[in-house]
Amino acid sequence: MGETANITKLPPFGDLLNSGIQTLKNLSGRSSISQNLFFREFDKVAQLSDDQKSISYLSQFDIQNEYEEGTPCYEPLTNLILMCLSAMGVIKENCFSLQPNIGKEFASLITFDEKVTIKNLVRIDPLGKIFFWLANENFSQYLMKGIPNNDYIANLKRFDEKSFQDLKKVNQVAYGKRGDPLINYFINETTRRTSLFMNNYQDAMVSDGNVKVTPDMILTQLDNLTPLQFEWFCLKLVERSLENESPESNLSSHHTGKANDGGIDGMITQIFSNEERHTYYIQAKLYSQGNNISNRELRNFVGGYPPQKESHHGIFITTTSFTKPALDYFENLESHSLILIDQMALIELMMEHEVGLKQVDSKPKLVLDNDFFEKIKRY
Repeated sequence: MGETANITKLPPFGDLLNSGIQTLKNLSGRSSISQNLFFREFDKVAQLSDDQKSISYLSQFDIQNEYEEGTPCYEPLTNLILMCLSAMGVIKENCFSLQPNIGKEFASLITFDEKVTIKNLVRIDPLGKIFFWLANENFSQYLMKGIPNNDYIANLKRFDEKSFQDLKKVNQVAYGKRGDPLINYFINETTRRTSLFMNNYQDAMVSDGNVKVTPDMILTQLDNLTPLQFEWFCLKLVERSLENESPESNLSSHHTGKANDGGIDGMITQIFSNEERHTYYIQAKLYSQGNNISNRELRNFVGGYPPQKESHHGIFITTTSFTKPALDYFENLESHSLILIDQMALIELMMEHEVGLKQVDSKPKLVLDNDFFEKIKRY
């Protein structure tokens, strides 16, 4: 199991994941697919040899039970592929068979046939559901080690140390010390998202009866705003973000939106010391869950501001997400500068720049800034 001998023996995980996608497309005419059939077809598509499939690592289970032969890397890697396909919504999985989930998610894969990379991952998983599934799997593995749930919340340092233990081993044995870029990204991005939300919740109660903020609390507070108040809020959020990133610049902003205007809701002008000027055009949509932004809405917004990409920038903010056609439009847009901020990015910006939130106590602990929201509600 020497690392040097194994570095080039397995194809990049992005190629393996694409092989899983092509395998599913090849077998999609069946109402159900046995796992044995899936893996036989997968081996053909991926062109894996018996030697490649025999590369082994010592899992936690092997170590605990003193198994010296170890576990083939092939097993956790193909399980990861199935998890990705399930997270994307293109298969319904149970213990014995797989069912192709023919629908809009599956349709998005019809023309896809290339190595999966960090850059094109959004095409097959636009909502980032893979990271949520990975977080759940990681947490389940953590609990299987006999560590109680309350310790997960109270001792995040230990949780981070034990996260993805087996997957990290597989990654090094199969791909060398640096690991595979896509697997590294899965691990790091899942850990980052988990830490962003969970590191803030150690000891829920803080001074003066304040409760540490959660994403649900933030969304509830936003839902209590009117559409016009949400436009004001987004204007303040972008203004604070620009101010923190470039404190030497001068900013001026004004609200331009009206109820049901369908156009630009706010504008911010940023002037730097060298007289360079940037203008930001903001569209804010306070939508209910499941009401995602369409490509038509993006097209209408982009048509409302100049195409000079160096100095004019559109920022589309929503409390939900963007449809796949909208993301495709964004990815192929070359004429205008456009920034998309979905629900998760919105919460991250609020936490990063403390807009609608504030720190209490000596340690970083965020709570809702009720005074801020009371001011917003006066608009």
